[in-house]
Amino acid sequence: MTRLSNCISVTILTLLAAPPVAAESPLTLVGMSVYRYDSLIDHSGDSGSFCCAPYVLGDDAGDFYYIRAIFDVAWSDDLDRVSVNSSDILLTLPDDEEGRRAVGRYDWYGIYNPSADSISERRPRDWPEETAQAFLNGIWYLPAGSTSATLTIGEADEILDVPVNLAVEVSPVIQPSQTMLFALRGISRVDEMTSEVRYNGTSIPGHLAASAGQILRVAFDATPAFSTDTDAQQGENRAFLRNSWFTLVGPDGAILTLLGSQSSATSSPRIEWTYSSSWDSEPPTRDAELAFLGAGMPGTYRLYFLEDMIGEVVLP
Repeated sequence: MTRLSNCISVTILTLLAAPPVAAESPLTLVGMSVYRYDSLIDHSGDSGSFCCAPYVLGDDAGDFYYIRAIFDVAWSDDLDRVSVNSSDILLTLPDDEEGRRAVGRYDWYGIYNPSADSISERRPRDWPEETAQAFLNGIWYLPAGSTSATLTIGEADEILDVPVNLAVEVSPVIQPSQTMLFALRGISRVDEMTSEVRYNGTSIPGHLAASAGQILRVAFDATPAFSTDTDAQQGENRAFLRNSWFTLVGPDGAILTLLGSQSSATSSPRIEWTYSSSWDSEPPTRDAELAFLGAGMPGTYRLYFLEDMIGEVVLP
């Protein structure tokens, strides 16, 4: 075969070969809400005191923008998981030379987490009979007067660009106490907390008693006001609590030390303990008890859920 024939053959094969298909984002925006806040309270627990000296973020130079976006996902036999790193979720203002990463997120409504948001979801096991959406709940701190931006999601070959209208009025922040309904049942003095736990097949008894001050136990009911999980699929209802979100303040205005809770009569007291709940029709009520260490003086005690006072109870 001549050199000319070889060239013609290569040319024909090149023309017959299918052109490369440009990669596209598997995400399709189906809903977006934008909320503007003039300040936020840091709920990470790394700074301040939730009840009495909250760490407030923001000033007159800027505003916080909470962007909640809902996406349909193009699930397929080849796509069983979608994952977008927080570094690939950027908000760009018209005069920006590069995009801005989020400064925080809402994992649970009313609880601000100062950590950038990512997007992650898995294809349902019974797909295609059932599908799953993906969610973004990112918060950006932007200069005052910002009116528009472009939200860019994904890496270079699978980018989704979404125009965002930032010209919204300042709205009130969802307060933690709006997410849960609380009812205090009482407060009592406790001499000690006992336990018997098993470690590697061995039962070990334990006790916790005050060497200074007095242990107080506060009992209350907690019922979710609504599903607070920002990544819950349609029809799913979930809520979440942790011990460290509660503070007890005594009659003298002093904060008591949290000793935690026992998940059962024999379990060890845990300072940090989490409670998650899920439901179909009616949210469940959890009867909770928390122990604190203080002076034990009689009078009115105030229980706080993060920065919100949720009730008063009198110790005789």
